[in-house]
Amino acid sequence: MIATADSRSTIVAIASSTAPAIRGIVRISGEDAAAVLQTMAPSLQWPQPEPQSAFRRELELELESPLGKLPATALIWPGTRSYTGSPSVELHTYGSVPILEAIVAAAVRAGARPAEPGEFTMRAFLAGRLDLPQAEAVLGVIDAASREQLDAALSQLAGNVSQPLRQVRDELLNLLADLEAGLDFVEEDIHFIDDATVAVQLRSASEVIATAARQMSARHRGAAVSDVVLRGEPNAGKSSLLNALIGEDVALVSTRAGTTRDVLWRETTIHGHPVRLIDTAGLEQERDEITRQSQSAARESQKSAAVTLLCVPRGGDGRTLSDEPTEPDALGPLVPVATQCDLVAAARCDELRRSGWLVTSAVTGLGLEFLQQRIAAELDTQVQHAELGVSATAARCRDTIARAAEALQAAEEMIAAQTGHEWVASELRLALSAIGEITGEIYTNDILDRVFSRFCIGK
Repeated sequence: MIATADSRSTIVAIASSTAPAIRGIVRISGEDAAAVLQTMAPSLQWPQPEPQSAFRRELELELESPLGKLPATALIWPGTRSYTGSPSVELHTYGSVPILEAIVAAAVRAGARPAEPGEFTMRAFLAGRLDLPQAEAVLGVIDAASREQLDAALSQLAGNVSQPLRQVRDELLNLLADLEAGLDFVEEDIHFIDDATVAVQLRSASEVIATAARQMSARHRGAAVSDVVLRGEPNAGKSSLLNALIGEDVALVSTRAGTTRDVLWRETTIHGHPVRLIDTAGLEQERDEITRQSQSAARESQKSAAVTLLCVPRGGDGRTLSDEPTEPDALGPLVPVATQCDLVAAARCDELRRSGWLVTSAVTGLGLEFLQQRIAAELDTQVQHAELGVSATAARCRDTIARAAEALQAAEEMIAAQTGHEWVASELRLALSAIGEITGEIYTNDILDRVFSRFCIGK
């Protein structure tokens, strides 16, 4: 946990890769950054008068034996115009990790403390240099494993997620002000805004939130490896289907229900897409500790699903798709798969196809190629929307953006039913709170911990 109350102290860390390189960087930031640098490089001459913008100095750092004096280039931000919003220094020198570690040790002796993971970026957020989605985009840039992921992170860093949400939040704040002003003068029958205008503005805001929700649900586009999760009731043929798609027996198959208790996965390639096929425990009531843990593990795996295969043996023997259990944690598309269709008459298979099922058999190979084409098509669609954001933001905001959408929908229903502006205003406050959590206007230490704990030290 990064202590937000300690954001004024001076911190230091290696800011470049720890792999061997020609050049390396050590970053220092905090109110005493200049004093720490002066202690490390006593011969440093500061310009007079001291500039407010960044400047550069060639200097010698005095390190412990056997290193002695080490040449370095210092980039110095003396005021609050740095990345973190506080005085900062970057020391550029040889990329040897032992040398960089010796510089960090010298800075600690001079009064700095080692930075926590993500602490530099968190300070940038607290100083207003970045909003929360942009801070998460920094991690997305660092962790990008493909050009698509890098483009998505850079686009989010430029504000493609934050900007429309901040704009709609401003509009909703103005709408709430008009509604509450009217409530203050309700006895005089003075209206600052009419119901028709409120309805139009609520509909516009709902469309923005719906677009953001689609962006969040498409978060797996361009992933280095996409998760394809098999879900369904016990004995739905999930393990057999996994074996058939992999081409070898990696999952235990039995006619006894509940054979799969843990999460089993194997990586493969489907029409050029690297995927991780994940077999999960069958959907069932939690009867004991074992079933509780197995269902929890299955739900957790669902959160990373780029595609979910809802497996139902023989298409449910007459049930329709609407009869099947929903997956509240599913982020990517849910594809209905009728398994064990080697036991189904040809006429029934045709009926299932017309009803939207993918008809398959792990025994005969029926429909497996078509299923792989469908998985690849879903992943292709996600890659085409690579500009929509990074996965960390989607994971954090999934429930929050759903709350905003629900509050706006409730407000629309209330204005249509002429329930009263005080109730509409109440729902608007809920929507504004949820949007503020996404963009970072409203945050808690728990939210910051979840966001920044994933960072590496020095970022």
